[in-house]
Amino acid sequence: MIVREIEWRDPVAAFAPLAAEPGAVLFAAGARAAEGRWSFLCARPSSVIEARRGETTVDGAVAPHSPFEALEILHARRRRGADGLAPPLVSGLVGFAGYECGGLLEPRGLGPAYGGASPDFHFAAFDAVAAFDRETRRAFVSAPDRSGALALESSLGANCSGGRIAPLHFAGSNFPPARYRTAVSAVIDRIRDGAIYQANISHRLMFRSDETIDAYSLFAEALGGSAAAHAAFLNLGASAIVSLSPERFFSITPDVNGHTIRAEPIKGTRPRASAPEIDRALARALEESVKDRAENTMIADLTRNDLSRICEDGSIREEAICERMSLATVHHLVSRISGRLRNKISAPAALAALFPCGSITGAPKIEAMRTIAAIEGVARGPYCGAIGYIDDRGGADFSVAIRTAIIEGRRLTLPVGGGVTLRSDPDAEYEETLDKAAWFLKLAGVDRSSLA
Repeated sequence: MIVREIEWRDPVAAFAPLAAEPGAVLFAAGARAAEGRWSFLCARPSSVIEARRGETTVDGAVAPHSPFEALEILHARRRRGADGLAPPLVSGLVGFAGYECGGLLEPRGLGPAYGGASPDFHFAAFDAVAAFDRETRRAFVSAPDRSGALALESSLGANCSGGRIAPLHFAGSNFPPARYRTAVSAVIDRIRDGAIYQANISHRLMFRSDETIDAYSLFAEALGGSAAAHAAFLNLGASAIVSLSPERFFSITPDVNGHTIRAEPIKGTRPRASAPEIDRALARALEESVKDRAENTMIADLTRNDLSRICEDGSIREEAICERMSLATVHHLVSRISGRLRNKISAPAALAALFPCGSITGAPKIEAMRTIAAIEGVARGPYCGAIGYIDDRGGADFSVAIRTAIIEGRRLTLPVGGGVTLRSDPDAEYEETLDKAAWFLKLAGVDRSSLA
């Protein structure tokens, strides 16, 4: 493996010539993100694992494994030792696991099957990667040999003029406002009955265009004003995923003593305001909210419990609980919990052990998943799954697929939701979902008051 330094350029511009290629992937932070040091782009995979409706394929051939097992096998085949190379991703497996994959790991939480154009699970092996370090403004191409590095470098763009975004038209939600409020009330009833402590309930906002939507131009435009540290674009051929996620699911960092895993669940939301004094008041209200702090602490406890199954005894640490994170359109509360992975736990095994993320299910996790299936009544698809990479040296980084749109031709679907607790107010929960969809609603020219 070689790493070749190349001339710095905006990763959005670098990826533009590759964006239309099926299998191409870009991970980048929004222009207003406080975090998100590295951006990565990959194209032309050497192998692909997919799963649809319970069937796993590897390079198009049916495989006798679950997709998580196939991922473990391919990672083990590609695994190599640490080499001191700087970018955290130089080659590896890149893709996503959709929410319904949770039912493969825990059949008691199985919900409706996803019927969209996107697969339930898609990971591709990439032997060459371009990496961009915005902290030092240095860029690199890694590949097994010089010719591979030069081939990827020659395909990168240098300038991004920006494509045209076709006008979007709002086409409604699968849950009209009154029905969503009823769904929140139904969750509260289940909490009162003692079945669960919390559940994350969502609805799907739907948009249409009079022409094929240029998914990458939409992503690039959104990124320019976004504070999302874990944004991602995936071209899946028949569909595209545009994710502006602010939430890290987990990261795995190798060091001389093994591997540190860190999870960062988000719970608790308030909208931003243009007036500084109002914005500060909203942030303070979030930090002091008994409901939001309880919601966040509950999921932090669930995350700690999940990590305890794969980490060394006594290694789990609470680095932050209910810390405020301010993004472009909302304030959030985030917690950070870390631990040392046990020696035989690989990144694919950690993904399978933790999936789906507790922040988008609720607690206890399995019963919350059953509640979601019963109340939402439809599959989530890529939304609320995990998007990320597993480096061939053992490191990994995954986001939670929230603020995530699925684009199929002239259609764009944007699921949005929030955590419901005993203290939840149905009206406030519905408004929170619109806060999370603010950028897309503005793009479609939607007056929020019309959705009440």
